[in-house]
Amino acid sequence: MIRLLIFAALAAIGAAHAAATGFTVDTLSAPRASGGVNRFPKLIEKGNAAKAINLFLHSIELRAKPGGVAKDAFASLPAPTAAVDYTVGANTARLLSIRIDYRNLDRLAHPQARGWTFDAASGQPITQSDLFSPEGYGRLRQRVATERVKRINEVLQAARAKPADEDLAETAALYEDCLDTVRGDTLTDDQLFVGSDSLALEHGDCASAEYLQYDRLRPLRVELKLADLAADLNDYGRCLLLGTGSSPCANKVKEGPQPGSYGGSIGKRPVTVVFERRYDGDRISGSYVLDRRYHRIEGRTQRDGKAKLYETGTTLDDLLCEFTLFTKADGSIDGTWRSLAENQLQPLALKPLR
Repeated sequence: MIRLLIFAALAAIGAAHAAATGFTVDTLSAPRASGGVNRFPKLIEKGNAAKAINLFLHSIELRAKPGGVAKDAFASLPAPTAAVDYTVGANTARLLSIRIDYRNLDRLAHPQARGWTFDAASGQPITQSDLFSPEGYGRLRQRVATERVKRINEVLQAARAKPADEDLAETAALYEDCLDTVRGDTLTDDQLFVGSDSLALEHGDCASAEYLQYDRLRPLRVELKLADLAADLNDYGRCLLLGTGSSPCANKVKEGPQPGSYGGSIGKRPVTVVFERRYDGDRISGSYVLDRRYHRIEGRTQRDGKAKLYETGTTLDDLLCEFTLFTKADGSIDGTWRSLAENQLQPLALKPLR
């Protein structure tokens, strides 16, 4: 009990300390074909952290490099995208959290959102697993699953009370199938949204596209007060979220390419690379800009910091180029870039944009 009281006191002190304004967020805007205006965030500071965040968000969400005119910023969005907007959840001297909202033509009544939280000092994206101790992450999973299962059970009980309600019966059947997935959710694919005093996690759809109308609880959002999570956070999480300790906040070093923005060279040509995220422990996705052209890449991390990523054409068998990467202790990357189209092998060197 005493330990929890101490953490709560630290949380209150830290929240006040971390309230200082962080980045200046401008808005890229352009008219939508269907009416209204698309909006997307752009940091106006000139430092490497702002540059890294802009590059990351543009590369992943807009499928383009930053720096173009506003009317062209949305030109590379997937065809079904009908609308893009954003909100800033938290913007302090230590972190920036942004929510990107999408409406797609094939699911206008069921919008989607992606959450990105960045270390303000380095511009590096962070996830829920970066913020919690192993034991605390286990408790977080349990708390989130308990709340979601409770909501699902309420729907199941309501369906049993109204057996003649066919729509409710469809919803109940949907959640009965999804219940085990919700109970066992590792949270790694949940969207993270950080606010001034709270943290929220949103689950993916329980339904396939044709049954979304019955997914009444989506996105199964669970919101928790930051002060209540103090004992579950690791030192890095408390530093970022509660403002404890000195800044910049120190995160542990991880093996292999980490999500974030990198700059460097392929041969003598400048290149920027964004590693988007890692899946299932070893799969990794990203993009790169070379000769002003944007390319998508996918691959896997291997042992001892090595990774291989590939750019493919219209099919997975149509291999265009291969990255072989070796991550060093300081986070920089050496390796090679092999172009099948140009029949050449070039040395590659990258450093995080920090």
